[in-house]
Amino acid sequence: MEAASHVVIVGGPEGEDELLAIVLEDGEAVPLFSSVEEAQEFLDSTGEFGRDWRPEEVSARRLLEILEFQDEEVRYVALSPPPERLEGGMEVQIIPREALISLLRSRR
Repeated sequence: MEAASHVVIVGGPEGEDELLAIVLEDGEAVPLFSSVEEAQEFLDSTGEFGRDWRPEEVSARRLLEILEFQDEEVRYVALSPPPERLEGGMEVQIIPREALISLLRSRR
């Protein structure tokens, strides 16, 4: 079995699990973390919003499936975004979703 090496945030207020996406100026981004603790710290910083969401470890194969399933509004992946309590907004490292999909496909 392939080891889990990526962490996404799933859940939502609707009761059915969905993937968390954050809104950017020119599209949405799926936050991707390297540890459950890092993802939980991000969620904890969002206050009440974070209570309906949880970190979930996924394998590279599952991450590829998740990214391929997203609609065109999700244009990016945000790499380990910092907790939201930082003043003046947060600087987020993003990469195009299609670039990460290509990278994951090449490592199959």
